[in-house]
This record gives sequence, structure tokens and C-alpha cells, in this order.
Amino acid sequence: MSTVLVLTMAGPAGAQTGSPPPAAAASATNSAADPFAVTGVRVDINGSNPTTVRDQAIREAQAKAWAELYRRLVPGGGNPPRLSDNDIARLVQGFEIDEEKVSASRYLGAITVRFRPNAVRDALGQSGGATQYVEPPAQPFVILPVTQTDGRIILWQDRTPWREAWEARQPAASLVPLVVPDGELSDAQAISGEDAVGGNAEALARIAQAYKAGGVVVARTDLPANGPDPARGLTVEVVRYGLDGTRDAQTVQVKGSSPEDLMTRAVAAVGAQLDDSWRREHTTATGPEQTTLVRVPLSAVNDWVETRKRLAGVHAVTRTNLVSISRSEALVALTHRGDPDQLAQALVRQDLGLARTAAVPGAVSAGYPGAPLPAPSAAPSADWQVTLLPRGSGAASTSASPSGASPAASPTSLAPSAPLDAGTAGTVMGAPPRNLGTLPAKSVP
Repeated sequence: MSTVLVLTMAGPAGAQTGSPPPAAAASATNSAADPFAVTGVRVDINGSNPTTVRDQAIREAQAKAWAELYRRLVPGGGNPPRLSDNDIARLVQGFEIDEEKVSASRYLGAITVRFRPNAVRDALGQSGGATQYVEPPAQPFVILPVTQTDGRIILWQDRTPWREAWEARQPAASLVPLVVPDGELSDAQAISGEDAVGGNAEALARIAQAYKAGGVVVARTDLPANGPDPARGLTVEVVRYGLDGTRDAQTVQVKGSSPEDLMTRAVAAVGAQLDDSWRREHTTATGPEQTTLVRVPLSAVNDWVETRKRLAGVHAVTRTNLVSISRSEALVALTHRGDPDQLAQALVRQDLGLARTAAVPGAVSAGYPGAPLPAPSAAPSADWQVTLLPRGSGAASTSASPSGASPAASPTSLAPSAPLDAGTAGTVMGAPPRNLGTLPAKSVP
């Protein structure tokens, strides 16, 4: 018997509720687009009671999935923290039984397990676990398999072996989830092969929006007219485009024993290369969330807008709350994971500096990083300061230690803009802070 069943869980031993069984293809696609889902977990359990055996299979699948997810998210992999079955169940959002075969004494099945992202982030560093993890993309990436044959660029016109290999790709233990477009007329209208190879920003944005993706990956390879040649191997140029304008280019080379094997290996190698490059750029600290109050000096209108934009790209920062703003500075509460040194490392990747500030006489100190914020009636003082760095300087910076740093210099303005005046300021200097609400930062499930 084969079936696809979706179950959600309301707690460690919570009630399980079934939803209408979706199509198997749709289920696989959804799982492939979720970096916190582990697909195709195989279980084989023997026992005398079919119901008990099935429950045992689910527990085993959840434990295997947790170990696989840990290896996916933690640089270097290794063994996950020791958690009981109930502790692991608390991390699970739901599971799907992709297929199962049940007899009076045996259960064979393949199960997809979906985890709660925030619960996983909290658990990664428990019981001697990892100190760092890789934050997966919030959205999948669209993969565009482009074939170049005799100078002709092919994306949608013909079904090439390269495209067929991507369509046959099974959901795997992928950190960067990839979605293969359907290839319908709307896709061809959104972007052409020439647009993909040339990196046309408008066309890339259209195809990403069509699939609710966070970016596009263009994987281009040259193939002879008679098909792939295993003896010659395959070279793939891989370019990952983010909607924020980021671009990462890699080259992948593979060999295979047959044309089919060559294509399969090339697809797997591209996926592995994308995961590796993402890990290098998006490693952040584990541990519970804490809140740190920071000052943001302002010398021009554009400074606050640009600072907020860059903060939204810092994965270690989970929430950004504006406490007050004046003509010369903003007071911001950053909710983040990791200590100030780790936060500084994450900020500098987005060209933001973090340093200690001099105490302001008569102000109420925020105490220490992670301490509760002062009452709204008090005039809080931030012990830390965030400043804008010139674009591109953060990646080369090696001195981002806030513990021994002196107060930072005034922020660098990215473009000429008018000075702040009374008409644009939210408060005046010395006035009590005014709560302006929560900023639109990146969404964290």
C-alpha cells in the first residue's frame, strides 16, 4: 500500500490532525522548498502490534531527521545534541507519510519531517551542541538550467538533457532550496535564455516573483549537439542572484561513467556548491535571543534608511525595534542571537560597525547586552553604537571587536543628502524617547 498523508502536531504528545492528502508531486515540491524539512526518511520496524510499530517508526524517523537537519545547518556537521523522543517531538511541526507498507509484524515507510524553525534555532546549541549554525534562505531560489549548443542559448525552447536532469532531481538534504520552473509560456515571457546568461535584473526579478523566490540561480553548460560526453566531462557556470542585488559566481566540473550519470552528478555538484557558498556567507551564532540597545548616529536623511536596510540583511538580528529618533541619532533595540562579538561579526558583513559608546551623564543605562530595556518614562542610554561603513569595506575588515573598541566615528553617508532638520526629525535633542513601533525587518518564522 502506498499513500501520502500530511500530519501536523500540536505538541510533543499533541493531537495529530490529518489534512486532505495532496498529490505526491506537490508534497515533494513543498518539501524541497523548505530547508527545515527532511524528506524521504526511511524506516523499517518489526513488531507484533501494527499500531505500536507505526508509532515507533514515526519516532525513529523524527530522530533520524533531526540528526540530518543538524548536519545540514551546522558547519562541519557532527553529532547533534542528545535529545529525548519528547524533546525532538517538540521541535517537529508536522510530518508526511510519503509511502508505507504495513503488515502484522513489520512497517516499511518513507517519511518527511518538518521542523519548527525557531525551536530548532534554540535547540542547536543545547547540551554541548554547536556554537554556530547556518541560517537557511527564507525563500527558495529558482534554478534556470541553460544549455549552450553550437553558440545557441537554450532555456525554454527545447527539452535538453540538462533541463531533464534538473526536472528528475529528487528532494535532497539541501540547505539552499531550489525550484525548477514549469517551463510554461508565462515563464518564457518572464525571462529568456539571453536574459538569464546576461543577468538581466528586471527579468530575474520577474521569474523570482512568479515562484515567490528569494533569488535566481543560472546554471549554464555547453553541450555537444549529440548530447553529453562522459569522457569529456561537464563544466557548469553557476551564478546565484539575490533580489537584494548580490551576485555569487562559481564553476563546477564533473565527470561520469555515462551520459545519465554525468548529468546526475552535475546536478548534485551544483547543489552542493550552492550550499557551500551559502554556508560561508550566512553563519551566525546559536543560543537564546537577547536584546541590546544601540545608538545609530545620523548626519543625513539617507543614513537611517540605509541602516535599516542593512540591518534587515543581518541573519543574527531577528527583530529591530525603533525606540526613538532625533535629528542626530536613532535609538534602536536589536534582538539577536550570540554575544556582542558575534553580533559585530554578523553586522560587519553588511558593512555596519559595532562599538562601545561613552556614557551619557544622567541617562539610564541599558545595563548589559541582553538586559531588559528601561521603562519608557526613563531616558535610556545605549552602551553600543552602530555606524554605517563604506560599501564593501566590511568584508575585508578583521577588527570588529566591540569589547575593546573606542566610540565609533560618525557614520559615512552613502550619497549626498540634505541634513536632518526639525521638519524631518521625530524628536528634539533631550526630549523623552517616543515609541515609534517595530521596523519592517526580515521575517523570521
